[in-house]
Amino acid sequence: MLAQILRFQADPVFGHCEFKSKLKAERKANATVNRSLQLLGQAYNYAITSDPAKLSRAPRIERYSEQGNERKGKFTPAEAEAMFNSLPAYMADVARFAYETGHRSSEIRKLCWSHLEPDAIRVPGRIAKNRDECQIALTEELEEILGRRNNDRRPGCDLIFHHDGNPIVDYRKCWHSACVCLGLGAYYCRDCRDAEDSYTSKLDAAKKCPVCGKSWIDNPKYIGKIFHDFRRSAAHESWKAGSSIEDCKRVTGHKTDSMFRRYADLFSDEEVREQQRAVQNKRRDWKKAQAENVLTVSKRAAVQ
Repeated sequence: MLAQILRFQADPVFGHCEFKSKLKAERKANATVNRSLQLLGQAYNYAITSDPAKLSRAPRIERYSEQGNERKGKFTPAEAEAMFNSLPAYMADVARFAYETGHRSSEIRKLCWSHLEPDAIRVPGRIAKNRDECQIALTEELEEILGRRNNDRRPGCDLIFHHDGNPIVDYRKCWHSACVCLGLGAYYCRDCRDAEDSYTSKLDAAKKCPVCGKSWIDNPKYIGKIFHDFRRSAAHESWKAGSSIEDCKRVTGHKTDSMFRRYADLFSDEEVREQQRAVQNKRRDWKKAQAENVLTVSKRAAVQ
């Protein structure tokens, strides 16, 4: 980022445009490029507002459109249960907790026994993404999870969720393996893509590309369910169960209704189709009733 700022001093337009072009040349997705551009913008802002200021002005950084790229992944109860049974024990309880509460993985993995109260878990703001403290009410399902974790407590470790007494850092390998085995994800060749830059070649069981023949044992491209889909599932199910959007926002931490609606994907494709079918059936019943009324009136008129 510092190199980009120094480049901007000489050429404010070329500096960040070259940065965008470089990332796109590496075939990065729009969302990935935008996250880097966000950091670059923050770096420019810091350079302007620092004392003394390093720059007198900053460029206007245009980001790429991410419309239509929003994740809508959710777990069905059967898929969630299959994941719990496929993950290692230490991660299975993290997943169950996420599915029940809708909290982020980063927050769950930092929960400590010192946060536990008689009837709730108090999540301190310092470990929450939005920095707001919140409480998680203890349900039977959560108490069952905490019971298992209590049986696995280790001396000197205050973490509720841990791996042999150590913090859970990177769980992607076991997560990807479980999803692939269950058919909820797949590995793809990073080199084989179509004109729209989408991955096209699914790897075989040995993680070898059937098209180009390249082996991807260490770094294949994974596409499928992600852990964060548990949070989206919990938000969606909470709303479907009758909770108001305001109540759901208190759990998920979203600030606006529009953000929660987009995030929770309140109406899935199948639910939209069901709603459309219900409307069509209602109209069909109304037309049928109208036709029967006309027929009844005609019969009465004929009798008279």
